[in-house]
Amino acid sequence: MDIDHQCVVVTALCILLVTLAAGPLVPAIDATEPADESVDLYTSFAGNEESVSVDRQLFVSPTQVHAENVSLEQTNSSSHRLEIPDALVYVETGAEPVVLTYRVSVPELKYNGTTTSSVAAGTEKSVSLSIPDEQVQGTENSSVEATITITAESGDNEFPVTTETIQLEVPE
Repeated sequence: MDIDHQCVVVTALCILLVTLAAGPLVPAIDATEPADESVDLYTSFAGNEESVSVDRQLFVSPTQVHAENVSLEQTNSSSHRLEIPDALVYVETGAEPVVLTYRVSVPELKYNGTTTSSVAAGTEKSVSLSIPDEQVQGTENSSVEATITITAESGDNEFPVTTETIQLEVPE
């Protein structure tokens, strides 16, 4: 075989080998890395997604939000203690600072508890959000609805991170 013919054969074999190792032709052989699925979870703060660079994005993930642990404990005949667990949120900020808001609302008991935490630009950390337990007036109903919400804000844009609605049993 002459040199030109050998180069063509070696090149064809290399292309065939790479195609088999990386392609769907042989399912048992897969030399490709799985796609990073967390990219889909990034939320852009600009209205035009096409012109947004990576440094203007935000990733927020609720690590711990124990909505099922919100409870009412009876303190006396006309009031209850609303116990609210802390929330833990993982945040990666881009070029802009972000404000996280943790809100618990029980309209029937006329209760709205809110706490906020500011996260500086270029930060990657877990943020603990805490609302103190609160004394609330009683109700005649056996259960009430509570809504737990976590939002992220940057500038004029606000994005929901998680919202859960639960039924709270009212002790007698």
